[in-house]
Amino acid sequence: MGTVKVKDRQTLLDIALQTSGSVEAVMELAIANGRSVTAALEDGEELETVEVADATVVERYAVEGVCLATEVEN
Repeated sequence: MGTVKVKDRQTLLDIALQTSGSVEAVMELAIANGRSVTAALEDGEELETVEVADATVVERYAVEGVCLATEVEN
């Protein structure tokens, strides 16, 4: 595994999908980083990544330059 730097408005679900290729990895990601699934993330914060579940998804996001950021601002 490695680390990922959080970008503005990203959630743990975004990070899980972008780095592992699966939203199911969100629990493992939360545990690995001592966070709750719904925790707000800070822009620039570094998180430990988890095992890749679907390399095709991860590769596709990387090739297309997709950076998921779905947090809703109040």
